[in-house]
Amino acid sequence: MRMLRRSLTVLLPILMLALGGGCHHGSNADAVGTPPSITLQPVDTPTVSGRQVSFTITANGAPVLAYQWAKDGVNIFGALGLTFTLYDPQPADSGHYSVSVTNPYGSVTSRAAVLTVVPTPEFTAAVSVVTDAAGNLFVSDRDDHVIWQVSPSKQVTLLAGSRGLAGSADGQGSNAQFRNPGCLAFDLAGNLVVADTGNHTIRRIAMDGTVTTLAGTPGIPGTANGVGALARFNAPYGIAVTATGTMYIADSQSHTIRLMAVDGTVSTYAGTPGASGQGNGSAGSAQFNQPNGLALGPDGTLYISDYGNSCIRMISPNAQVSTLAGLAGTVGYTDDTGTAALFNLPVGITLDASGNVWVADTHNHVIRSITPAGVVITVAGSGLAGNADGIVATAYFNLPCGITGLPSGNFMVADTANHILRIVTPGGTVTTL
Repeated sequence: MRMLRRSLTVLLPILMLALGGGCHHGSNADAVGTPPSITLQPVDTPTVSGRQVSFTITANGAPVLAYQWAKDGVNIFGALGLTFTLYDPQPADSGHYSVSVTNPYGSVTSRAAVLTVVPTPEFTAAVSVVTDAAGNLFVSDRDDHVIWQVSPSKQVTLLAGSRGLAGSADGQGSNAQFRNPGCLAFDLAGNLVVADTGNHTIRRIAMDGTVTTLAGTPGIPGTANGVGALARFNAPYGIAVTATGTMYIADSQSHTIRLMAVDGTVSTYAGTPGASGQGNGSAGSAQFNQPNGLALGPDGTLYISDYGNSCIRMISPNAQVSTLAGLAGTVGYTDDTGTAALFNLPVGITLDASGNVWVADTHNHVIRSITPAGVVITVAGSGLAGNADGIVATAYFNLPCGITGLPSGNFMVADTANHILRIVTPGGTVTTL
């Protein structure tokens, strides 16, 4: 009997362990996880082609959660995070996006958020845009070496030039060639005039796409005055046409404003050929630094975005040069009056019906306006590069280069590094074409 009791004393703990009696520590056994739950659902999102868009959620649960995004119920390979981003969405990406969240204790699927991608005309590097009376837009695509036409229904067709092929050839449509074309303007006959910047020439495009060279010799820069091919330009960029058909040309690398008469005779109107500077005064003694965009007021005043000086200059009808806004040679971003305001390498420029000057302040990534008294305000943009529609500072641009007024009173902007055209209202509401 004593031997039996001793055996039971030894075996009892072993039996209890085998039966689980030795694991009765409730705080560990009851420490189970929690199934996932979604506390912030993905939201429906409209966007335009090429503009980055993201869906995101927040979720609770333990232990670690796993995520799998799906489009229209089909899993997206590699989409395994809280956020799913489409960096270059296209219309084919439109659909319903949801995410499943799982852990060992359960699974939950989010609502299906609707993505709508609206197609919009895209360009390689649109630097200038003008519009005709019928509502057609004409776009100078610097890096694609072509001129596009965009109909009121947003149909894009090639007007002239050979896509991606730089050269200099007169001809019709794709038989013609340009090299980094700059600004556009209409002549009195309704033809387009192009500052063919990389070829150092001035070209004309009829509405059937036929291109002819008006002045300058392709590939030969210079500052010489003369008629037609005897004249020389050095990277001409801006163009403004007067009521008589005479053209002002911003000859950027010559640091001058040139004048081309109706018969093709080119002369130097303002600035010192080949010498950059900041000086105001009479047109012949004044200096510029890479003048770019031009805009002509109804009273004959010529407004100039003096790119290299980061300011806006003007030439009065009696040929006196002065500074409207910005401090010559000083880069910055300040709304103020006259030389107290600061710009950062502005390019495009135009006028509204009230005589205010509108500026694509390119390297500040904003659109500014200047009253006739020189008061500068930022109409749209945040000062940071981006791509977003919105109102005033909630909108983002990326190196906007071109701007033109529309018959509606709004403005069309060539948002160059975003590869799109944007519409800006006088109140600062920005939408994508």
